[in-house]
Amino acid sequence: MLRLRVFAAAAVAASLLGGTPAFAASSYFTFVPARFRTLELTASSRALGEICLSRDQMPDGTVCNPAYLPDVRDSTLVARLYLGNGYSALTTANDFINKPLSKETMQALFSGDNVVAVEGNVGLNFTTGGLSAEFAPYRVQYVSELHNPNFPVIDLHAAIERSFVIAGGIPGGILDPNLREFRFGTKARILERKFVHGEFSFAQAGTDDPRDYLPSKKQTAFLLDPSIAWVGEKRPWKPRVSLGTKNVGFSSPSYDEYPNDVDLEAGVGVEPPVRFGRVRIGLDLVDLFRAPTFEDRLRLGASYQVGLLETMIGANASVFTFGLMFGLNFLQTAVVYEFFRDDLDGGGAETRLSTELSIRL
Repeated sequence: MLRLRVFAAAAVAASLLGGTPAFAASSYFTFVPARFRTLELTASSRALGEICLSRDQMPDGTVCNPAYLPDVRDSTLVARLYLGNGYSALTTANDFINKPLSKETMQALFSGDNVVAVEGNVGLNFTTGGLSAEFAPYRVQYVSELHNPNFPVIDLHAAIERSFVIAGGIPGGILDPNLREFRFGTKARILERKFVHGEFSFAQAGTDDPRDYLPSKKQTAFLLDPSIAWVGEKRPWKPRVSLGTKNVGFSSPSYDEYPNDVDLEAGVGVEPPVRFGRVRIGLDLVDLFRAPTFEDRLRLGASYQVGLLETMIGANASVFTFGLMFGLNFLQTAVVYEFFRDDLDGGGAETRLSTELSIRL
């Protein structure tokens, strides 16, 4: 309550001085935060730094790069629930997108934490040799950041998505015996997204209609992600090299927050021989044309599996990750610890703990 009174006093003072409270010099939410631009919202993807093209199978048994689907030997059907941080804010995201907003609701945000972030995903994935399909009926993301304490301003992003993904791959040897070390694959994604994205001050929250500065938007898309991979099966380190194109298709309408631009990606993976267990290391180069810096293109992930336990580490431009996955025949649990180096709160450090439960049907 004291914080609200201070904010209100600042807003009144600003109006008496002849103006609306000034916003921060630059808004962090010009685009969707990097953590919310990932295609694969699973514990294993996050724990591996979000690598995809350099990895054959993910720790949960699914396949991210469709070119590696011909190498799948077992069929799996996995239902999973992913929850990332701040679980109490899950309903907040839904309210901001689907329900009427009151001035009281908007003002209450200024009395909460400086940074609030939450993610959740429910999905069903089927994978077999040469084919996979995934249906995610509910994926939610919410993040808000309070800054500029003299004249408080909040940046807010909330999104709810549902998607269907089908992917297929074939070995190159089917086309030509000389291509037996190559694989070809394509992933088709159909998604529907509703989101809000904007910035507002405490003064606005008390005087304006919230939908004037935080309108609810909708987007649908049909996108293809073709890829090609080479696998050195008979070499000691089993090297893998992949090249892929993403977001070939259309989005309607087009938004700056979710441009879905066509781009190229590449990946290199190896399996160093070890006496016990299995080690896999992958390096991805993403957004080769559109990434602003070279560091933004890099994603690195590694895992060590022994028995029922797989440990994972990862890194990209904004986060270090560490994860554990424990799997039985029908049940898998995973925990991911993320340390953000350059994400929210003006570039300050932030940590997050995410959990996932998967059931093999």
